[in-house]
Amino acid sequence: MARASRWTKPDRAKMLKMVKNGVSEQDIRAAFTTKGGKGGQRTMNAGEFAQQLKQAMVEAGDIKQAPRKKQAAKPMDYKVTKTGRLTITDFSQLTGAKAGAAFVLEKPRGRSKAWRLVPV
Repeated sequence: MARASRWTKPDRAKMLKMVKNGVSEQDIRAAFTTKGGKGGQRTMNAGEFAQQLKQAMVEAGDIKQAPRKKQAAKPMDYKVTKTGRLTITDFSQLTGAKAGAAFVLEKPRGRSKAWRLVPV
């Protein structure tokens, strides 16, 4: 579960404005403080700065998350006939094998459970 941010949306907007005005990272980090582990004040660290700056840019609309370009390939179902033959309708497309090519089925090796189809 994600934890709540130490800085609010107006704080991030202020930070983005400071970045756009050319204020150095160290000065911005010194301006944004939080409570440390023992209750004292501490400045923002570099990781927090990067995370909050990115969130501020997203909120301002400067950067957008792009949708996935490529859809995941759907798995193809193959059937074994009653006589024990495997019907692979798109085998030549997947492997590039020509008509009349011969293959041997090898047992799994070691701890693997995958059977191998190897050209003769």
